[in-house]
Amino acid sequence: MHVRAAALEDVDPTSLATKGRWQPILTPLMSINAVHAALLRTGKVLVVAGSGAIEHNPPRAALWDPVTHDVETIDTGWDMFCNGTVILPDGRPLVFGGTAAYPPEGAPADDYAGLKKASIFRPFEKTFDDASVPDMKRGRWYPTGTVLGDGRVMVFSGQNESTVITREMEIYDPATNVWTLESPAPSKPRWYPRQHLLPSGKVFISGWQRPSLVYDPASKNWAVGPATRLEGEREYGTAVLLPFTKANGFKPEVMILGGNAGGSVQNKTELIDLSNPDHTQWRWRDGTPMTFARVQLNATILPDGKVLVSGGSAEPNARNPVLPAELYNPSTKTFRQVASLAKARLYHSNTLLLPDATVMAVGSNPNPPAFEYTVEIYSPPYLFTSTPRPTITSLPAAVKYGNTFAVQTPDAGTIDSVVLIRPGAPTHAFDMEQRLVELSYTAADGVLTVTAPAHGNLAPPGYYLLFILNNGVPSVGKFVKFSA
Repeated sequence: MHVRAAALEDVDPTSLATKGRWQPILTPLMSINAVHAALLRTGKVLVVAGSGAIEHNPPRAALWDPVTHDVETIDTGWDMFCNGTVILPDGRPLVFGGTAAYPPEGAPADDYAGLKKASIFRPFEKTFDDASVPDMKRGRWYPTGTVLGDGRVMVFSGQNESTVITREMEIYDPATNVWTLESPAPSKPRWYPRQHLLPSGKVFISGWQRPSLVYDPASKNWAVGPATRLEGEREYGTAVLLPFTKANGFKPEVMILGGNAGGSVQNKTELIDLSNPDHTQWRWRDGTPMTFARVQLNATILPDGKVLVSGGSAEPNARNPVLPAELYNPSTKTFRQVASLAKARLYHSNTLLLPDATVMAVGSNPNPPAFEYTVEIYSPPYLFTSTPRPTITSLPAAVKYGNTFAVQTPDAGTIDSVVLIRPGAPTHAFDMEQRLVELSYTAADGVLTVTAPAHGNLAPPGYYLLFILNNGVPSVGKFVKFSA
């Protein structure tokens, strides 16, 4: 029997329509430490623990079903603890890097050696296929991956076999199944740099460190970008590429939030407009502060374009969890407090948008070996308004860039926006995959004629959730594949 707990929040309809609701799932519980999560095109969630912060633990992953809440544990062939994960254009997750060795006795706590290994997960067979992808050129523990506009994957940072964070970047090409070392970065990055593909095809990198980096895959050149305004590094803050919408002129803008700077946990945010082709003109500016200071927080883009910020601690030692969540509205540049989590979501926790437009919160592991087994589901305020929820009856399975396609819906006359959201793949307070792109469309009786993104730099090739919205209320998302 699968039980979702009664909400801990006030169930008054007015409160639900403004704050939404978190609901813990009491059974079944998550079977492994949820260090990584990724939404698959099957609608299920891949959760990866590897050894799960316990040396010599059997390395494991799991599949979680958002409909039944069933958990299916899967053994992995090697330790995928602290890897990177992106979703390839064919819908299969690429897992790269992990833990080759834990710190020896007397060594610093972060003195982990990285693995060169990579693997592809097959969603329908529910297996990891290590033989289908070669090893990387360098070992990587705490790396970040970014799917480029042509479907290749840029992998950067991570500690190598000698426990040193590497400046060497490499690119995986799924078409040739080859890893290629590219020119090293001009400066050593920190762990899990926050990388974002821009419509220009360049990759913007805002790590813990103040100076940002820019990489151009076309010219294979690096550039040093502007430094953030906050003095000191943002340890375990997060970053979001804000939605590409008509309202903001589809400009690329990155927001960084929270983090621990020199022992002080921050509620400060900063934004940077990356639309100028000349990166020397880019400048960070102060954004609206969050309601709460947070480190090791999570940020998830919702179909209505708002950003759900949740979890984290108000102290660097993770002893003061922040339970209230908040919503950031990019249009008004404001935060507002919403419903509170039932469980502390700290180190090794993740949030993930699900196809039904709710958000999954999973994991929390600040004091290994103990971890949080309970999954929680957030239903945003848009699910409690009086506006009817629109429905999608059909759409194509695959669409080429720039083409128009039909979305069948009985609600065509009430739809005010159509958006794509790339399914997320978060870990360690950053989602390597999520992005929202609003699409143009025309409406007729029972059908929307929608125009696909123009190219892969705006929406990297692969599977997306398509949502139609009526007055900010989204449909259930449907998967559609975009490619050149």
